[in-house]
Amino acid sequence: MRYLTTVLVLTFLVCSQGLSDPTLSVTGTPYEGSSLFLRVVDYEGEEPPEVVLSKTVYPFVKGEHGWETVLPLSIDSGGPQSLTVRAGEKVWNRSFSVKSRHYGHQSISLNPTTLASYDDPKNKADDEAILACLEADRTERLFTKDFLLPVNARESTGFGLRRTYNGWRKGWHKGLDLAGWEGEAIKSPSEAVVIHTARGIVNGNTVVLSHGAGVGSVYMHLNSIQVREGQKVQRGQVIGTVGGTGGFSPHLHWEVRVHGVPVNPKLFFSLPESWSL
Repeated sequence: MRYLTTVLVLTFLVCSQGLSDPTLSVTGTPYEGSSLFLRVVDYEGEEPPEVVLSKTVYPFVKGEHGWETVLPLSIDSGGPQSLTVRAGEKVWNRSFSVKSRHYGHQSISLNPTTLASYDDPKNKADDEAILACLEADRTERLFTKDFLLPVNARESTGFGLRRTYNGWRKGWHKGLDLAGWEGEAIKSPSEAVVIHTARGIVNGNTVVLSHGAGVGSVYMHLNSIQVREGQKVQRGQVIGTVGGTGGFSPHLHWEVRVHGVPVNPKLFFSLPESWSL
């Protein structure tokens, strides 16, 4: 199924003196945890376009099909939103509403030592390093097909669950947990570049991929890492194996982040038609 429920499809035309008229397209279903897909074509200005979504500025990157970016709609973004795109002196403004979505709740009991490690400065530094490389990434779009499931395993924990740890600590689940067996191959869901590898105290062995246009993916608790930073990988290429590093039973914790913001990975199993090129 390809975006049969799309409720926000915007196309604007503006005049540009002496040049083809730039066109902006915005495609997506605006709900909490989803994304919007933006493209500006026929723009030949010196400065890259940029987009402001509710006061946050996101960059475009130039690719084969024009200037492109993907925008995150965070899990707490429900309600009225404003979108402004600038391409040189041209400006598009649009207001829309993001639909709230309830992903459910989960209560978890953890060993007190494991829970305390979440607040360890080293764990916070691990998370900050992941966020920094994703926010700084300016890779052009590499993905041209729907994402693959990185491990052919059942989903043990879904995206977006609000969590209560040991009856008091609050949090939420930023990705999907896939219950693979230890040593099972983990495959890149799409073409990508490896932008970060690390061993975290909670995250365990970690790989971060850039798929371009602001889209990245994160793989945690790996038993082994089989790629290196700067390496290009193909759709379906093995990047590591399932493990339980970081103090967990074997599984893959998989996140898709857009400009560093966690979004529902399942969205990328069915890309908009115009982005499957």
